[in-house]
Amino acid sequence: MNRLWVRLSLAFAAIVVVSFGTISFTARRYFSDTNLRSLVLSQLTSPAGLRDQLTEYYTSHDGWQGVEILMRGADSTLFLDDTYRIILILTDPEGGVLYATAGADRPDRLAASQLRQALPIEVAGRIVGFLDLGSGERSPRWPFPPSSPDDIPPGFVEQVSGFLLQVLLIAGGLAIVFGMLVSRWLSAPLTHLVDGTQAIAKRDLSFRVAEQGSAEMRKVANSFNEMASTLEGAETLRRNLLTDVAHELRTPLTVLEGNLRAILDNVYPLEKTEIARLYDQTRHLHRLVNDLRLLAQAEARQLPLHRSPSDLVVLLEETAELFAPLAEEKGISLHTSLPPSSVSATVDRMRLAQALQNLLTNALQHTPTGGAISLSLRAAGKTATIAVVDNGDGIAPEDIAFIFDRFYRVDEARTRNTGGVGLGLAIAQALVESHDGEIDVASAGIGQGSAFTIRLPLEQVKHPAPTQGRAVDIPLMRIDQH
Repeated sequence: MNRLWVRLSLAFAAIVVVSFGTISFTARRYFSDTNLRSLVLSQLTSPAGLRDQLTEYYTSHDGWQGVEILMRGADSTLFLDDTYRIILILTDPEGGVLYATAGADRPDRLAASQLRQALPIEVAGRIVGFLDLGSGERSPRWPFPPSSPDDIPPGFVEQVSGFLLQVLLIAGGLAIVFGMLVSRWLSAPLTHLVDGTQAIAKRDLSFRVAEQGSAEMRKVANSFNEMASTLEGAETLRRNLLTDVAHELRTPLTVLEGNLRAILDNVYPLEKTEIARLYDQTRHLHRLVNDLRLLAQAEARQLPLHRSPSDLVVLLEETAELFAPLAEEKGISLHTSLPPSSVSATVDRMRLAQALQNLLTNALQHTPTGGAISLSLRAAGKTATIAVVDNGDGIAPEDIAFIFDRFYRVDEARTRNTGGVGLGLAIAQALVESHDGEIDVASAGIGQGSAFTIRLPLEQVKHPAPTQGRAVDIPLMRIDQH
């Protein structure tokens, strides 16, 4: 019932019912017994009508002798058959019946009340009789057409045409009014959508339309609101990105500009050490631009991935081995917990390794000397779960919701030299989601470590013959920090 085509069908049906109902009601009111009686009496009293003919007959015959011939002629001329006809009754001045239509229940006398409603027939100012219409079961609901066009009473066609025209105008007016109300009711959701598109065009991305109307209109409104929400989020992301990029680029550019100006002004000597310092700033800018480009492509689902069946166990072993030297330098131990059998998934090895390296780099930055980091893999059903857990600084509850935001640093005291620019975790999240996976973080609070968990869909899980389980303690090597 809440479909647009159902509502339109019901609306048109309602318009038809209203129109025909108006015509039927008006017609029944117009052609009531009283109105029909008045109409027929007006025809009988018209010039040269039956009453004038009876007056002339009485004058010429000096009485009513033989009037039955005239009355039968009037019956046969004005009405078609015996089934549907008006009963004509002619009486004398006292109400005695002189003639009644053949086949009707002929009364002997009309009461005084009936005579008051009958047509008086006067001759020389004296009432000589009454002409009345019967009201029995044989009375018609409509004065049926005469037998030939020449017998149509004067003015009859004009009266009926005028009546039909009035009915048509009334029914048409009501149909138009009702149709306008229905159309406004049906088009109200569309009007709201038009207002919404105009608001969006004016950059008012917070505008939402009410989800009302038919099921189709509700779906359109819901899709519009989802689109507006997506656009609002994208606009917020764009503004934040511009602000963050401008902030992150300003510092190295300022350093480059200042040092170059100092060299030109002979404040700093043109030496390799000074050039190396400037070169480090250009490397930082290059890395920042590449990271932003990678992040933008991943979030837009346009990052090219070279997927191939890969053993996640081997990938995690290689990633752990890549970090070898740094653990011994910082005194941090790395524990790997991997399944005894291979776990196959269709992934881009380089991109997934990059995500894992970002997580391990983040763990190293926030784990003090003597701490521990664990890298584990578990396969259950069609999902592989990778966890990077440390016992380091931990994350405050109010920071967990923003931990994957770009340029976000939990410790504001950290700089890009000690804590990166704040893109590592955002890139890790984007790369995992590009693989149709999920990543989340959990922490019991400050000083209680943190756990990053990646869940990836598995194409297939192979279970070869069991081998000796792997448990490795490896120091980590230094890589570029984000």
